[in-house]
Amino acid sequence: MRAVPEPPPYRDFYYPLNVFMHILTAEEGGVDYLHYGLFEREDEPIGEAQERSTRMLLDRLPPPPARLLEVGIGLGTTLNRLLSMGYDAVGITPDEKQIAMARARHGDGLPVQCAAFESFEADRAFDAIVFQESSQYIDSEALFAKAEGLAPLVIVLDEFAMEPLETPGALRTHASFVEAASRHGFQILEDLDLSKMAPPTVRYFIKRLPAHRQRLIADLGLTNEQVDELIVNGDVYVERYLKGVYAYRLVLCAAV
Repeated sequence: MRAVPEPPPYRDFYYPLNVFMHILTAEEGGVDYLHYGLFEREDEPIGEAQERSTRMLLDRLPPPPARLLEVGIGLGTTLNRLLSMGYDAVGITPDEKQIAMARARHGDGLPVQCAAFESFEADRAFDAIVFQESSQYIDSEALFAKAEGLAPLVIVLDEFAMEPLETPGALRTHASFVEAASRHGFQILEDLDLSKMAPPTVRYFIKRLPAHRQRLIADLGLTNEQVDELIVNGDVYVERYLKGVYAYRLVLCAAV
């Protein structure tokens, strides 16, 4: 009797990240990161571009054995790397599926807690808080109100809207983020615009979605309409970047 193939481990991961994991696994042989790559050229391997993004973040950390809080762990790759570098690091995420997958990859001892940043109860202070594409899900006022009592340094690598948008689900504005930081005693030490390097990540998936359509439907239970929607939304997203409406930035905030 032919064995029934097991569903991919990321099938129940939240949409659309399960789609991106499916494509990366098929195209690249595996997935280390869920965040954007920062491309120096369009045809660069996405893994190299994602590593460049992570390296930019790591280069701005205080030296080990600093105490770090990573907000949003993805697949646990960066958290595990921080530990191997000698950092006293802890990760948090409100998503139990992320935690399960991260521990399956890096061991049950991975120091991660299931908690939203706004309600996280820390038993100690940190030297820095790291947000890699996780700050956009937190109200800027709430983010800095919480960070104010946790750490003197906040490092953010994320997307921003450069002008207000009334579209449902639109990104928070860069101006509101900076203003919230100032209200809670944080000074912007660095605000690096990386917007030209981010869109190839979206184009990578738009280009490959049609070829993976049937497998996405079979393996993840998607519909044709959902695949079409991802392609259309991806085109809109790239256009917003090209028009300067959306931006990808590295922002370093220090308590005054």
